[in-house]
Amino acid sequence: MPLDIHSPAQIDPLLERVRIAATRTAQALARLTDSEPDGLEVLRRMKFTEMAWDPLDDRQLNLVEQVNQTWTYLVSLFERHPDAGGFRLNFGTEAGSDILSLVPNVVAAEVFAAVRPSNNRKLTKDLQKLVRECPEARARYVFFHAPGFQHERQQKLESLDGIEVWGINV
Repeated sequence: MPLDIHSPAQIDPLLERVRIAATRTAQALARLTDSEPDGLEVLRRMKFTEMAWDPLDDRQLNLVEQVNQTWTYLVSLFERHPDAGGFRLNFGTEAGSDILSLVPNVVAAEVFAAVRPSNNRKLTKDLQKLVRECPEARARYVFFHAPGFQHERQQKLESLDGIEVWGINV
């Protein structure tokens, strides 16, 4: 589901929805761990059952997907380019980049959360996607959240010219 953000004033209500979804999920997880003594079964349910909530659509999904979407929404709501005209956040099943400026070819970005940016070659794949799908964008980024990475540019992870890699610690 693409979502257009035209101003920073639109961000706070979205963050509140993320917090509400996280609280609902934490409550469901507490009920599950109280009633299920088998740790492997708890992990299976977290991955494969709908026990969590989408932060923006108020629909159920699995916990792993909610964690991914929650971090994605949090790290993606930014205002860095005033000439972008706002941003389209594309975190559903739509094709295309995760973040695109509403003014064409100003900003394109990919966003993800992982234990490490190298997991499943996610960083490499997102860098290649930006090269392939957004060659004309003046600013291209990969934003990621991973434990142990500071909220700063990660130049040591930048392998392609013209694409900045940023660790986001929220």
